[in-house]
Amino acid sequence: MKLAKYLKWVLLAVSAILLVVFFVMPHSTANEPIVNTYLIWTYILLFASIACVLVFLLIGVCSSAKSLLKFVGLIVAAVAIVAVSYLLAPGGEIATSVDYTATTSKLADTGLFVTYFMLAASIVALFVTAIWNAIKNR
Repeated sequence: MKLAKYLKWVLLAVSAILLVVFFVMPHSTANEPIVNTYLIWTYILLFASIACVLVFLLIGVCSSAKSLLKFVGLIVAAVAIVAVSYLLAPGGEIATSVDYTATTSKLADTGLFVTYFMLAASIVALFVTAIWNAIKNR
């Protein structure tokens, strides 16, 4: 358990240092090497968080059959959300100086729709939880 505690502090320290460097160093373009460092750090944190979520999910799923059914239901719901978002995404080519094809545009739109859906679901869950707790604590 101490490893997780120390790892948390190391990740926080590296993130704080990069944050300070971001605001101290002047940036003129997005092609500077420091921007690549920020993106690489973001990818590292993203993949580390995904790995942690999957490991803890698998540990929880192995505990009972009921949790396995919930896990399968969550996977099916996630696939359905992505599929519906992909079908709703308009796509299309955009004239830019970067190689931005219709497929890239459709995938970007899909990511945006998934993000919008998750934001809406979070807001609805917030209100439903508040109302549920108010009714429950009466």
